[in-house]
Amino acid sequence: MTRHTALAAGAGAFMAVASISILAGQQPGSPYPPAKPQTMAPAETPARGAQLVMLGGCNDCHTPKLQNGAPDMLRMLSGHPQNAPLAPEVVGGVSANMLLTAWRGPWGVSLSRNLTPDKETGIGSWTLADFKKTIRTGVDPKGDVLMPPMPIAEIQNLPDQDLNAIYAYLRTIKPIHNLVGRTAPPKK
Repeated sequence: MTRHTALAAGAGAFMAVASISILAGQQPGSPYPPAKPQTMAPAETPARGAQLVMLGGCNDCHTPKLQNGAPDMLRMLSGHPQNAPLAPEVVGGVSANMLLTAWRGPWGVSLSRNLTPDKETGIGSWTLADFKKTIRTGVDPKGDVLMPPMPIAEIQNLPDQDLNAIYAYLRTIKPIHNLVGRTAPPKK
């Protein structure tokens, strides 16, 4: 077998495996289940808000992680667990704790907020106007600035309908009493 023939046979085998994987709806070696696209829920509904929270990756930061890295859905959107470890100091870098709920960087220390409707420790006492003003300005009703990695610059221009839907959804989830604590500015 010539080198050219061997290369052509190898490329043909690769294309066959890749084609079968693509036809099966999954990339070769993907650890994820096949996609199940959804239709968009009606505007301003809690169902639409749930879709936006999922698409926005809110659980990535606001839900503590289990040992395997999966979100702990028993503590969904409850923020940085009270008394959990903070992110370690890294000179000249950015770090996160193992729960992915606390970060440290040039801006200081950030703790993900409790987004559940708990009235004492979450956003349960917030009005829709409070929620929208917080997202639009990056400053919460207590005057605290939302710090990185919160993507305020990316979400502050969402349409009112989407913010209404997210707020409506957050009102439907289980309230979790979790006093997160406060962010801290950088040490000087």
